[in-house]
Amino acid sequence: MSGLQGSVAVVTGAAGGLGTAIVDELLAEGATPVLLDVRPVARDGLLSLECDVTDGDSLAAAAAETARVHGRCDVLVNNAAILERAPLEEHPVDLWDRVIDVNLTGYFLATQAFGRLMREGGGGSIVNVSSAAGEAPSLENGAYCASKAGVLALTRQIAVEWGPYGIRANAVSPIFMDTPMTADIAGDAERLRQRTHNIPLGRVGDTAEVARVVAFLAGPGSSYLNGINVPVDGALAQARAGGWQGRPS
Repeated sequence: MSGLQGSVAVVTGAAGGLGTAIVDELLAEGATPVLLDVRPVARDGLLSLECDVTDGDSLAAAAAETARVHGRCDVLVNNAAILERAPLEEHPVDLWDRVIDVNLTGYFLATQAFGRLMREGGGGSIVNVSSAAGEAPSLENGAYCASKAGVLALTRQIAVEWGPYGIRANAVSPIFMDTPMTADIAGDAERLRQRTHNIPLGRVGDTAEVARVVAFLAGPGSSYLNGINVPVDGALAQARAGGWQGRPS
């Protein structure tokens, strides 16, 4: 087991494809996950709470229940996210607000709720799931890109303000993964080919690969990392920066 043995790790969006992988990895590393999602999540022996990350009262109740059952919170993984695609000129404001509320404000509210437990306990680790879309535009994903860019800024802010309390905050930025949120692309061979063409490794990411990085950032092996972003993208960001033309057809 790793240094996560015995730690209490709260995961938002725990019912999703990446959320499930993160919970599995944290379990494998010896942590005790607490599962938060708007949908019921049943895992034997684990505290599962129905929670809306856009609702501060819902998060406060989840934090109180976590404290009642486990007495503390050592790790928070902000992972809950939604995706609403639309061209900027046609993007409904209500959908824009919904994406920002879940993907950015939800991270802020969860950080407030569980950060209090961390401060009372003398420290902890926050891992925010951002995206490669937070660093570069993605067509018809304006709200999603803006929200994930905001997550990177929030991560740095937490790192600076809460570092003196022993609380670290880091981000992980995956590229496209085959999850329920991206099923429409994963099931379309041509769109999938377009997605992988500019990735030097030539394939989409796997949720388990991202989850392993999350667990590393959560644990003591990354004890002096604070305020960084780890791209888990098969060198896509480097390819973009270098003007790489893509893999041969």
